Amino acid sequence: MMNPAETRATTSVDSATASRPGMSLRLKINLIFLALTVLIFLILIRVEVTSTRDSVREEMEASSRISAQLLARVASSYASRDLTELIAFLQATGRVRANDIVLYDKAGVLRYQSPPSTYKAGRDAPQWYASLVSPPEMKRVIEIGDARLVIVANPTRAILDGWDNLRNILFSQLILFVLADIALFWLVGLWVAPLEKIERGLSEIERGGHQVRLPPLPGKEAGQMGRTFNRMAQAVEDNILVRQASAEAQARLEAQREFTKQLHARIEEERAALALELHDELGQSLTAIRSIAKSMMQRPDVAGGPLEQHAKMLFDTAGMTSDAMHRMIPRLRPIKLEGMGLVDAVRDLLTETQHNNPDIRFDLKVAGTVPALEETLELSAYRIIQEAVTNIVSHAGATAAHIRMSSSEGQLTLAIADNGRGASSVKREGHYGVRGMQERAESHGGQIVFQTAAEGGLEVVVSLPIKESHSS
Repeated sequence: MMNPAETRATTSVDSATASRPGMSLRLKINLIFLALTVLIFLILIRVEVTSTRDSVREEMEASSRISAQLLARVASSYASRDLTELIAFLQATGRVRANDIVLYDKAGVLRYQSPPSTYKAGRDAPQWYASLVSPPEMKRVIEIGDARLVIVANPTRAILDGWDNLRNILFSQLILFVLADIALFWLVGLWVAPLEKIERGLSEIERGGHQVRLPPLPGKEAGQMGRTFNRMAQAVEDNILVRQASAEAQARLEAQREFTKQLHARIEEERAALALELHDELGQSLTAIRSIAKSMMQRPDVAGGPLEQHAKMLFDTAGMTSDAMHRMIPRLRPIKLEGMGLVDAVRDLLTETQHNNPDIRFDLKVAGTVPALEETLELSAYRIIQEAVTNIVSHAGATAAHIRMSSSEGQLTLAIADNGRGASSVKREGHYGVRGMQERAESHGGQIVFQTAAEGGLEVVVSLPIKESHSS
C-alpha cells in the first residue's frame, strides 16, 4: 500500500499531468490527415516506380530483341560485302528507338555509331530515380564476318517518360491533397466549433461562472452534449445556491441560538438579582414591619384596644408576604442547583410540588448516572422540567406525572409524561411556557417533542447535547 506521502505525490503528478496543455482535436485530425497524405504519396510513388520499372524492362527487352533480329538478318546479307555498304545502310536507317548501335571492324576500330536520340534531348531523369527503375544492362553482339555489330538497350528516354509521368501525377495529387486539406481544415473547424464552445463553458464554470449556458449547438451529438452541459450547469448552480442558502440559514440559526442563550442567561441574571433584592431589601423591610407591629401590640396603651387588632393584622400580613416571597425566590433562582446538582434539584422540586398539590402523584426515575453539566445547560434542563411540571399542575388536570432522566452517548434525555388532557393543555392562546421550553432546547442544539403519553396525556421528550462541566 502507498503511504500518504506517496499518495500525495501521485496526486500532484496526476494534477500536473492533467494541467499540461495538449494538442487540440482540430490539430490532431489535421496531423492524422497529413500522415495519411504522406503515406498515400509514398504508396503512390512505390506503385508508380514499380510499374515504371516493369514497363521499362519489358520495353527494353522487346525493343532489343526485335532490333537484334532485324539487324542480324540485314547484317547477314552484308556479310560477304564491304562494310561500306552496311555502314551506308545503318546511316540511312538512323537511330533505332531505345537502342544504341555500334559497328567495329575486324581491327576493333569504330566504324559506325548511331546518332543520339532527339526525343526530350538535353534532359534526363534524376539519378536516384534512374537507379530505381533501370533494368539490367541488355547488350547483344552480332558477328558479321570479321566485324562486330553491338546493340545496347538505352532506357534513358523511357525512364525520363516515367519520371515525367510520376512528376505530373505527384503534382496533380499534391494540388488535390492541398485542396482536400484546406476543405478538411474548414470542415473540422465547423465540426469542432461546438466542442470549443463546450470547452469554453467548462472553463467558465471552473472559474466560478456557474450561470453560463450554451446556445443550441448544431449536430445530433453536439446538440445532446450542449443540452447535457446546460442541465449540469443548472444543477451545479442550484446546488451552490442551496448550499449558500443552507449556510446562511445555519448561520442565522447559530446566531439565533446564541442570542437565545444570551437572552436566557440575561434573564437568569436578572432573576438572580431580583431574588437577591427581594431577600435582602424586601425581606429586611418585612422583618422590620413585623418587629414594629409586634412592638405596637406589646405597648400598654395599645393592648386590649382597637389598635391591637390593626397591629396584629399588620404583623400577620407581613408574615404571609415574607412566606410568599421565600416561596418565590427559589423560582426566580434555583439555589439548590449550585450545591445539589440537576437530579437532586429536580427531586426537591417534585417533593415541594407534591406537598403543595397532594392530588397529583409525581414519580422520578433516573437511568444510569447524569454527569456534572455545564451551568447553562443544567439550568436550562431544570427550567424545562420546572415549566412542564407547572403546566401539569395548572392546566393538564392530571392525577399522575412521571419524570424520566437519562444520559448516553453525549446526550441528556428528559421525558415528562402525565395522564391529563393531552396536547390541549399546551394549545392555549398566549401560552408562552411551551415556546420558552423550545427556545431553551434549541439554544443548546437540542430538540423537544410533544407527543401522546402512554396513559393518554401529554409527554414532553427533550434531547440535549451534553457538554460536561470540567469543574468538580
